[in-house]
Amino acid sequence: MHNKVIIFDMDGVLFDTIPYAEKNTLEGYPGMTSAMYKELHSGNYHEELKKHAPIKKEETREEEENRRIAYAEKKKDSPLFEGIKELLNELHDFAHILVLNTNAFEKNCLPLLERADIKSLFDMIATADFSTDKVEKFEIIKEKYASHKSDTIFITDALGDVRDADIAGIPTVAVTWGVHDITFFNREKHHNLIAVINTVKELRGILLP
Repeated sequence: MHNKVIIFDMDGVLFDTIPYAEKNTLEGYPGMTSAMYKELHSGNYHEELKKHAPIKKEETREEEENRRIAYAEKKKDSPLFEGIKELLNELHDFAHILVLNTNAFEKNCLPLLERADIKSLFDMIATADFSTDKVEKFEIIKEKYASHKSDTIFITDALGDVRDADIAGIPTVAVTWGVHDITFFNREKHHNLIAVINTVKELRGILLP
């Protein structure tokens, strides 16, 4: 089997964290709705969130930090989606290179990976501390592994990531069990989007044919 560089988004793809993330964001931005939260993920999440600065909750630095700590504590106990851990271990056993390209910061990412005992499976973990621009991280990943387009694939649950991967020229699979359902992925055509899938079993069929 030809070895590939398989890039995963984390929240909404590996872990069922979207409910916690949405609740935390809505608490920090009174007036934001669930629909507005989902739209944040149609672009660069961090840049889109900045556009909502006028409705951001007024908090002291201590209050904001306490809320973030509470969020991180809740998030770290989020479960992996059923079948994901087994799939990651199988991919690793086949010597595929597993990479994480996530919008999450290390403090909201590493404890989750460590608790689930999957951190060691990833050869590179590109968090938001590294960069909040996923396109930039895609380019670094491609350079690091000298990977050809045919040797690389990205798995995400967000339209914004599909758009970023399109810019980077990386074939992408979108899953519907995270932040976006199929209606988001049907909004526009993307040459890099090779499949929109609904189950981990379908994902395994693509990654381990």
